[in-house]
Amino acid sequence: MNKTIYIRDEDVSVWERARELAGDKLAPIIMTGLKRFIAEREAQEAAAKGFERIELEFNDADDHFIPKIKAFNGRWIIPKTKPHKVTNEDGDRQWSYSLALTLKGSTVVYWIDEDREGRAEHFRVFSSLRAAAEDREVNSVARRAIKEMGIQVEELDI
Repeated sequence: MNKTIYIRDEDVSVWERARELAGDKLAPIIMTGLKRFIAEREAQEAAAKGFERIELEFNDADDHFIPKIKAFNGRWIIPKTKPHKVTNEDGDRQWSYSLALTLKGSTVVYWIDEDREGRAEHFRVFSSLRAAAEDREVNSVARRAIKEMGIQVEELDI
């Protein structure tokens, strides 16, 4: 697809220098700039709605413990600093869950599974908080998040 870009006369020297440095391949440079512009504007919009850029660094137990960093615009409901903790009956295994809602309406659950053998970190994205609640592995933190956010009253006309 071809698109035309109009350059002001006073900016022609900038255009020419960029073209010279890029070897006449300006499209990738323009796309990089547009993506950066979009990310900055989306971050501003997110901040105005009470969301922030969340960045999680962890060793992904679901992918051979490969180190990863995941970033998104979201809002913690159950933050990493105050996780929802669950311990098994024997007390030798503990799960620490954190939950965030994303700007686009998804639910992110990050949790640590610890026992005498070690520690496993998990990261999963759900289409909604309800979808997270339907997953047995993260049901308890999803239910707590629903309570933290305020249970919706279902009005019955009966």
